[in-house]
Amino acid sequence: MHNGHGNSATPIMKFALALLFAWASVVSAAPANIAIVLSDDSVPYQETANNIRVLVEQGAVRAAVSIYSPAGRKPDFVRERQDLIVAVGVRAAQEMVALNLTTPILTTLIPRQAFEKIARQRDYRQLSAVYLDQPLARQMELIRLALPDRSRIGVVLGPESQDALNALQLVAKEARFGLAVEKISAAEELLPALQRVLADSDVLLALPDSLVFNKGTVQSLLLTTYRYQDPVIGFSQAYVKAGALAAVYSTPEQAGRQAGEMLQQVLAGKSWVLPPPEYPKYFSVSLNYQVARSLAINVSDEMALYQKLKRTAEQE
Repeated sequence: MHNGHGNSATPIMKFALALLFAWASVVSAAPANIAIVLSDDSVPYQETANNIRVLVEQGAVRAAVSIYSPAGRKPDFVRERQDLIVAVGVRAAQEMVALNLTTPILTTLIPRQAFEKIARQRDYRQLSAVYLDQPLARQMELIRLALPDRSRIGVVLGPESQDALNALQLVAKEARFGLAVEKISAAEELLPALQRVLADSDVLLALPDSLVFNKGTVQSLLLTTYRYQDPVIGFSQAYVKAGALAAVYSTPEQAGRQAGEMLQQVLAGKSWVLPPPEYPKYFSVSLNYQVARSLAINVSDEMALYQKLKRTAEQE
């Protein structure tokens, strides 16, 4: 026996369900808006942004990605609805956080010390990073692998890197390295501090700090280390080309890849919560064989060093 009342309601229910599904599909189809803001127009920032955009647009969740460059003027996108902002470089990070938006901000190509300084200035819950600098343990491991006969690391810390001292001491102790540290607060203190450190160590570890390592100091710094026969472990490929022995670093393509993957993860989740800050997952190793020969250091090739570091990173 058929229930006539149930039958008459069926078309209405069907229509309501059809409307509901149509509305849901429209809502789900609306792409997420992501703004990428660059500190300036330089190639590394552009490469990073383009790699982020490619990865996000390949992801399962639709997203509209816009790149704004450079930072420095109040960008138009602030008036639009952005679901997420990516700040590439320190300047872009400072300016985006200073706008006091409620939008989550992911920063990249930013040293950990600079990120933490920005994060401390604001109670900003939705702020994360893919750091520019490598974890200290990875840098120590590079020294151990490339220079197995060296046991004492020298470091000169400026205002931007002095907060790293405790972590540096801890990691050096775990890796069984001795440590010679000098702190400086003015440019004229650099050479005397460097000479004291080099006299008390057999390898110099360079950490990102604009007072210590900049275009004006690089040549005199490398010449001084050469006189002491101390190799330099740098933090970029440019430093290796300039005369550092080796460096472990992440390319803009690698930084963009990691930030893009982080965004894919956020977009796929329901809560739009950024994961905690991360050190680089993807990295490269560069060696200066000419410097190695002139310092009479026998080093293995870049690929062998990279593979060993990668295995160590995968075990962490």
